[in-house]
Amino acid sequence: MLPSRWTRAAVVAVLTLLGSLLLVVGPAGSAGAASDKGLANGNIGCSGACPQMKMLWFDQNWKYLGAKKVNGGGYSIWLSPGTYHLQFVDQRPAYDISKFAPTDIKVTVRANALSNHNVKMRKGAFVTGTVVNGQGKPARGARLVAANRQQNSFETTANAKGQFAIGGLPQGKYSVFGWDKQKTWVNKSAWAGAVKPGKGRNIAVRLTKRAGSMTVYLFTPDGRMTTKSPVTVRSKATGQWWTATAKNGTAVFRGLYPGRYQLKFEGAGVWLPATLSVQKANVHSNKMAFGSVRLTKRGGWVTGTVVDNAQTDVDPRGIADVKVDLRTSTGDLLASTTTNANGNFTLSGPLTTRSGMSIVVTPQNGADSYGQGQQWCMFTTGSKAPVALTTGRQTAVGQVTLPRSTAEGQPDRCLVS
Repeated sequence: MLPSRWTRAAVVAVLTLLGSLLLVVGPAGSAGAASDKGLANGNIGCSGACPQMKMLWFDQNWKYLGAKKVNGGGYSIWLSPGTYHLQFVDQRPAYDISKFAPTDIKVTVRANALSNHNVKMRKGAFVTGTVVNGQGKPARGARLVAANRQQNSFETTANAKGQFAIGGLPQGKYSVFGWDKQKTWVNKSAWAGAVKPGKGRNIAVRLTKRAGSMTVYLFTPDGRMTTKSPVTVRSKATGQWWTATAKNGTAVFRGLYPGRYQLKFEGAGVWLPATLSVQKANVHSNKMAFGSVRLTKRGGWVTGTVVDNAQTDVDPRGIADVKVDLRTSTGDLLASTTTNANGNFTLSGPLTTRSGMSIVVTPQNGADSYGQGQQWCMFTTGSKAPVALTTGRQTAVGQVTLPRSTAEGQPDRCLVS
């Protein structure tokens, strides 16, 4: 149960760990042909040699898309057209007080073009101290979380003497909370105050409150939530938060401060992000509480059929195995799928009300199920616009035509012999 921040800004420690889970939530990271992408790159400036770094990238709404290591004082990444946030994170241990603070930049990528943006890393602030449990003993292995007023969070583990250090902090005002290794002791946050780049504070953390536990069940109007998703609970009494992964509609939290909680659902599958009070659960020391939340807000979805544009006036035949993308007016990818055997498709996900979108249909290289006497190379990319979407409702767009190629020698060259 790792802590996560409550706002949309990126969590460095938590998202690095949970990146593989969050990556499957949305379709925005789906790969297109290399020729559809643009290159973002630049230099990474450090005072002295740059340590090993990790670059995380997010869409324009700070939805996590992926992460990779970057070395050698520079970065480069191919991305589909659109606007992105790139975050650069010093990979030295959390207890290293010489760490750089995370640095964010915003880039706009265009197809087959270069976007150059340099990055300047700055020395981070730090918080150090000692932590003891309710018996007054050093809390070896305790998890400590430093959170600022923007609810960015950074964490570390106490050593055998209960000593801890959290480096690489952006400038700001911080408090520190945590729980012991056995998830037996907790307490309200200890105030560290303001810290500046390269400077720090030393505090004492005392975990003197017996912790409780809570199991939360996630339901939708269709029954139990089945999509795996990270979820966060926040104490109404203290504002502290704990994160777990909901599996088969069940999330278990341990080491909680007593009291009632809210749950933040990040969004998964067709279900949109939501913050809800956990019903029928009041955490008590040394006990397991049981509660539930009901997700009711789902995304919209788009349906249609891809057909051969040469047959629309006769008996249109649906074409299978065609890639179908839903894109914004700026080219950002919202959802992606492939047509079924009858050429039908459904684009779905955490899609909210918006207009001015387009559906782009692309023949897939090597596909062999394009109908009688048809092959993928007979066709070229087609589109349909404008398309509007409404949260929680279906948008039926009807037929989307896949144009025949006009290249010399086609379509005869592509006919099955």
